[in-house]
Amino acid sequence: MASAVMLWVFVRGIARKPWRALGLGSWSQGRRELWRGVLLGGMAGLGVGAVYLLTGICRIDVNPDTVKVVRTLTTFVPGALLVAVLEELVFRGYVLQQLLACSRVLAVVGSSAAYALVHLKPDPVWPGTALELVGLFILGCVLVFAALRTRQLYLPIGLHASLAYLARTNKLLIEFPDAPLAWLVGTSRLVNGVIPWLALVGLGWAVSRGGEGVSARR
Repeated sequence: MASAVMLWVFVRGIARKPWRALGLGSWSQGRRELWRGVLLGGMAGLGVGAVYLLTGICRIDVNPDTVKVVRTLTTFVPGALLVAVLEELVFRGYVLQQLLACSRVLAVVGSSAAYALVHLKPDPVWPGTALELVGLFILGCVLVFAALRTRQLYLPIGLHASLAYLARTNKLLIEFPDAPLAWLVGTSRLVNGVIPWLALVGLGWAVSRGGEGVSARR
């Protein structure tokens, strides 16, 4: 909640731009892209989870605290959406647009790198931190491509919300393998392994199928 408040202060106090200028245009036009993002993100996350379960890499291990499981699964929906909206307003709505004034490549790389660095856990540990940084950067690029293609934030918000929800709730339902396989399958963070990276690349490809990339709103 503290992070959400800080992001809200940034959006309203520093950016000082109307929501439409940051990427929240007409809801009647954007809601379809929002739901498309939720669907694509959910399919990518659940697809990876299904592969893990079918191959025996991971196993179902439901947290014994039933109340906690039900509460988290139901109440984190608005939390995931709030985080997605505020972070997209900052990184794809403001930072990306500012960097586009310099160059498209700088905008994609710079905004994705900033997104990755902000989300790293404190007390970095090698090689886990490096793996997570790569995954977060790839995710940032996917969200950038979604914003550039649609010229709005609804698609990246949908993607972001569904992936944030899965990253928060999967640890209550699935047990990940020990460290030796962590580099390949990652952990409950969902971005710090080779297989999740490939899933994110595939997600980026699915996003790009909607049309050719276009410049974000200035």
